[in-house]
Amino acid sequence: MRTVLRATVAMAAAALAAAGCAGGGGETGGGEAAEPLTVWQYYGDESMPTGKPFYDLVARYEQQTGTDVEIRFIPFDDFNRTLTQAAAAGDGPDVALINAFDTAAMAEAGVIEDLTDQVQEWGEQGHYFPTGWETTQVDGRTYGIPHLADAYAVYYNTEMVQEPPTTWAEMESTAAALAAEGRAGLAVSGIEGAEGATGLLIRMLAAGAQPTEIDSPGGHAALASFQRMVDSGALSQGFLTWTEDDAKNQFATGQAAMMINSATYVNILREENPDLQWSVAVLPSETTGQTMLSAENLTIGATSDDPDRAWDLISFMQRPEELQTYLPDRNKLPARDDVPGTAEDPVRAVFAEQLQQAWAPDAALAPHNTEVLTALQGALQQTISGTPVADAARTAQAAIDEALGTS
Repeated sequence: MRTVLRATVAMAAAALAAAGCAGGGGETGGGEAAEPLTVWQYYGDESMPTGKPFYDLVARYEQQTGTDVEIRFIPFDDFNRTLTQAAAAGDGPDVALINAFDTAAMAEAGVIEDLTDQVQEWGEQGHYFPTGWETTQVDGRTYGIPHLADAYAVYYNTEMVQEPPTTWAEMESTAAALAAEGRAGLAVSGIEGAEGATGLLIRMLAAGAQPTEIDSPGGHAALASFQRMVDSGALSQGFLTWTEDDAKNQFATGQAAMMINSATYVNILREENPDLQWSVAVLPSETTGQTMLSAENLTIGATSDDPDRAWDLISFMQRPEELQTYLPDRNKLPARDDVPGTAEDPVRAVFAEQLQQAWAPDAALAPHNTEVLTALQGALQQTISGTPVADAARTAQAAIDEALGTS
């Protein structure tokens, strides 16, 4: 299917070229102004807090260069299908902001351009955190630039926790000791679906198990750890219904002394709960202390008429001084290590440290990542509901193996 799509995209692009479609920046051969650059993204529209910082960033590019840019917001659930269909029709965007873990599939399908030559001339690839940069690589070639990052760490109430736990054994004992009437020691999302698997995935990584290996000693240890925390009161059994927003609310209102959550909530806590005394620590470790990476990559569409100007926009959006303004408003972390101000913010500095140990699905797992995470949450829910760990893990492993085609 990818081979057919690649051929279709190539033929569409050739047809456009044969029809004399304008290329290059500035003015066309007839002296007319160049067509606006097109950018597709799924963050949100200009009225949304997740979308407005992106529009503002692009507006600064327009002001500095005189280039017109048209931004199209496509909801996340529709984004990949819309982008793929547009590429096949020869009508894709100049720049597409895509999920980092979809980069390999989009490259193999011929939806996005190989950027290796531009990147080598640019020479800034060494500034990116390794796990994020790896998501841009397909068969030794570069197909995107990491735009931003997000990661998970431990938030803790400094009035309740003097020293955050550094191992998972300490996490269990500390959270149990902090549990009191109406308060849990730890909050984490456990809701049905992929979102509710994050805590378990992090615990599995710490135990030395990959997310595809729930029916393993490390997978069993992770499930048993969560069961012990519920049994001790360290973790409310209600966490199985909590989103990440709900976990934040538990922490913000003092109903949890600690939480595992992403950097998304740094500014939210600062703005909505200015009197809350809190800080952040890297995740507890065991075999490892890895976090889960969340990221997007900036790519150039395979049917772009103006790849040079598209690259100019991408490189502008990754200037450290622009990221310094953009990222706090977007409430995310830099994907590179040279953004001014990060080290000076003690909380964001911890997240930057945590990004040095980040896990992301590889190209083989990425297309099935949601199915795998959903199976992990199912095992967690079964365990907390009383199913023996071995049985819950075995059932989830069967679902994972089926999703990956290894059963």
